[in-house]
Amino acid sequence: MREKISNALWAGLLAVFLAGCGGGDSPPDTVPPVTVPPVPFVDADKDGTADAQDVAPTDPLCAAASDGAGGTCHVRAMAATRLRIVGQADGKVFFSAEGDVPRLYGYDVRTGHFLGRGEMTGFSATAFAYVAAHGRLYIGDTQGGVHAYTESLQAQPGNFATLPSRIDGLAAAGNYLVARDGSGAWGTHHVYDKRGIRVDSKEWRDHSSQFGWAPGQARLYYFRDGSSPNDLMFDVIDQATGTITEQGETPYHGAYDIAGPIRANQSGSRVLLGTGDVYEGPALSWRGNVGSSVTDAAWIGNGELLVLTQGAGQTRLIRHGAALTPLEELPLQGEVLGLVPAAEATYIVIKHADRVEFIAFKPSDDSDGDGVPNLSDKFPFDRTAALDSDNDGHPDAFLAGYTAADSPTGLTKDFYPFDATCHAEADGNGVACNGVTATFVPDQVIGDGQDVIYMLSNANQRIYRWSRLRRGYIAPLVIGRHGAPKLFAYSADHQRLYLGYASGAITYIDLAGDTRETRLATLAQSVNGLAAAGKYLVAQDRSGAWATHYVIDRAGQVVSSRDWNHFSRHYEWSASQARLYYFRDDSAPNDIVYEQLDQATGQLSAPADSPYHGDIDVSGPLRLSAGGRIAIGSGHVFGAADLKLIKALGAPFHDAQWRSDGYLVAMAASASGTTVTVYDTALNQVRQEGHAGTPVALLRTGSSVVLVTHQGGTPRMTILPR
Repeated sequence: MREKISNALWAGLLAVFLAGCGGGDSPPDTVPPVTVPPVPFVDADKDGTADAQDVAPTDPLCAAASDGAGGTCHVRAMAATRLRIVGQADGKVFFSAEGDVPRLYGYDVRTGHFLGRGEMTGFSATAFAYVAAHGRLYIGDTQGGVHAYTESLQAQPGNFATLPSRIDGLAAAGNYLVARDGSGAWGTHHVYDKRGIRVDSKEWRDHSSQFGWAPGQARLYYFRDGSSPNDLMFDVIDQATGTITEQGETPYHGAYDIAGPIRANQSGSRVLLGTGDVYEGPALSWRGNVGSSVTDAAWIGNGELLVLTQGAGQTRLIRHGAALTPLEELPLQGEVLGLVPAAEATYIVIKHADRVEFIAFKPSDDSDGDGVPNLSDKFPFDRTAALDSDNDGHPDAFLAGYTAADSPTGLTKDFYPFDATCHAEADGNGVACNGVTATFVPDQVIGDGQDVIYMLSNANQRIYRWSRLRRGYIAPLVIGRHGAPKLFAYSADHQRLYLGYASGAITYIDLAGDTRETRLATLAQSVNGLAAAGKYLVAQDRSGAWATHYVIDRAGQVVSSRDWNHFSRHYEWSASQARLYYFRDDSAPNDIVYEQLDQATGQLSAPADSPYHGDIDVSGPLRLSAGGRIAIGSGHVFGAADLKLIKALGAPFHDAQWRSDGYLVAMAASASGTTVTVYDTALNQVRQEGHAGTPVALLRTGSSVVLVTHQGGTPRMTILPR
């Protein structure tokens, strides 16, 4: 039975309780509580993590235990080694670091932390592959062994697999690992599942320095580096069984250059090679070229493509649209190791002298944030300006709120914004330029057939324009953004000048609009021929058998192509016959050749040639008359319909033009300068006259013929009398 507690006892207990809690009146002799001083928060590197918990307390680049060792951040240690990416997927990237000790590093760009660090001991590595479905990094060695590492880079005991001979290739293929060695005929592809069981193997497989996996078509792409010609090959690997069910290759067999890397998009509809060539699946038809060689690339959303390209000692990141049109371009500093795609962004991995950096790239159509889209902004990396009417690199004006002092790229205002001849105020009277004063030797001269003569000067990065109607120069056009063009052509139908480059790039200048040089298309190899052909542009490179002619429409689409063709230094288009005439300058004997170009479909016919095949000397140029005659540089005149000889003039010429009345005007070099000879409709000589200067070109402008010679360091134009 509980005892009753008296009221007095309750009061005593309550007093003791209140005193212990700080309530009530404390007796005068109560001892004050002891105060413990707080532990100071020490963060020497100011990274937000206390030194006691910081793996590198004096380095702000890392704090978590997984990101460093021995007080040194992994990003620092990696920078002191020969570093390369050896595997990646789903934002996880693995490195081989060759330093005092051969090491492995794994990093997850999504978390911003390292997965682990490991060492390679007891074997000599020959190949690497990270298989995300297995959660492992695999390493092949010289003895045929395959070693497995977890994602934290802990080596698993024993060999994952052992092949008959040295492993010279490893590749992730969805649910499987593919290893290639030299056993069997030529070599063998071995397919392994996650348990290390070999589920299939196929021999007659060449060595390849590169591999690329296309999940949408279950294709493993590779090269045949051990054979000539090289080609892009593939194996189809059944993802349920691991069986290699099919092998294939492109239809070209040496027509295009082959070099790594291999980057296929998820669906497998497009495959990019290191040459810059893009192939379309499943037939692997050549689709186009991005305009430069590629060190790494990644397909991103909306069919866009990021490429890393090296040039002039610097790496540049270029974003291409689905039509391979450049949309954005960024210069990068440091040793760029590669691209790592992740769900939220693509990361650029850059090794600097003191650290490795992972930079998230997010596409922008306005790189400098000035409100003007990149494709319209003449200065896409400078927020202070956007407009440059004459494309000379000097803005028409600065954007509101900015002056030249604010320009991060050192821009200065153009006082003559519609004339690329000059830009500084002192170059004219404040209203107009002083005019063309540059000295130059034209690299090539063409005309529009009516008024303007275009003279290409690579040295001055200009196309100079001379007008017959004005009897003088008009504002030149700026070139050079893509380098020095090899040749150019004028299209009356398109009202454009087209320029061809050794890189394979074809650009244009719109003579009826913005005269900025704009990319049209890119061939697989150097542009060696360029000709306007009615509604189309015909370009030639040396890809394919012998050479290939490409028919390109105004939008830059390759409408058709034909190989087993020829290189020619000269072309002439006949609108009435829908024929393109040219030479076969790469063959002996040379000859006049033509092919029909259907203006409705853009299809080329098989070439046809003259009936002589070496009986007549053939050399350029080639000039076509409105009346159906062809004169060539060796001094011979043919009928355009059947290419039968009409007459030998008896003397070769440097250039020639047919007048509207059917007369032929020819020019040739002479001891005193230039000789001009005029022939009547019967091809009889009716006049000969001398002119000062060395011969350059003859151009038909309307009903007149203009003689272009070079004298005193500059071209000289003379309108010849009738």
